[in-house]
Amino acid sequence: SFQYGGRKVRIEIFRPANSVVAPAALVLHGASGVGDGWFVYPFAQALAERGVSAAVVHYYDGLGRRKGKASPKIFAARAKILESAVNFMLSRKDVRPDEIGVYGMSLGGFHALALGVSDPRVKAVASLGGALSVHIPDRLVGLLPATLLLHGSSDRVVPVDRALDVSRAMERHGVVADMKLYAGEGHTLSPVAHDDAVQTVARFLAEGLRPPRHLAESDGR
Repeated sequence: SFQYGGRKVRIEIFRPANSVVAPAALVLHGASGVGDGWFVYPFAQALAERGVSAAVVHYYDGLGRRKGKASPKIFAARAKILESAVNFMLSRKDVRPDEIGVYGMSLGGFHALALGVSDPRVKAVASLGGALSVHIPDRLVGLLPATLLLHGSSDRVVPVDRALDVSRAMERHGVVADMKLYAGEGHTLSPVAHDDAVQTVARFLAEGLRPPRHLAESDGR
């Protein structure tokens, strides 16, 4: 855990096996919180299996007993808690410094994209069922790092057009997002689509956080 505003914010860390120092990724829940973990724990486990130290952040803890924790009105308050979570993870000796990824589902996806815009230490972002917050000026969209957008085509909570708007905005600013749409899927994915999303996110973030190969490390091919 780490302290924010005098409150303890819990973090559950899934570490890669036999790894002393590894890249890291925040795993952010949606508006309903962690719940049964369907959209957080499988993703964290898959990331750890691919060599990334995954941190499930209980960021609502930093809001105390405040009501309406998912309200757009306190987007900035949640964002500050998540900034502290980035600082906490990058301060750990078992995490590779100054390089981190973020995955978020729904509200967590909104915050993942916001972190990608605001924090240059974030090198890769994956958003499932999320979009850009109205708090993000269009002129800043070009600051997004490597970005993956996953969305159900029949999502009625966050319409798929919101994800398409992110992709179009990025293209206008000279950056391109990877995008995967799940035909006929809603905001809560079916088991088959969910399993695919888990592996797609883990693969994308693991590749995005892999250190560049130097000439001395070349295998000669």
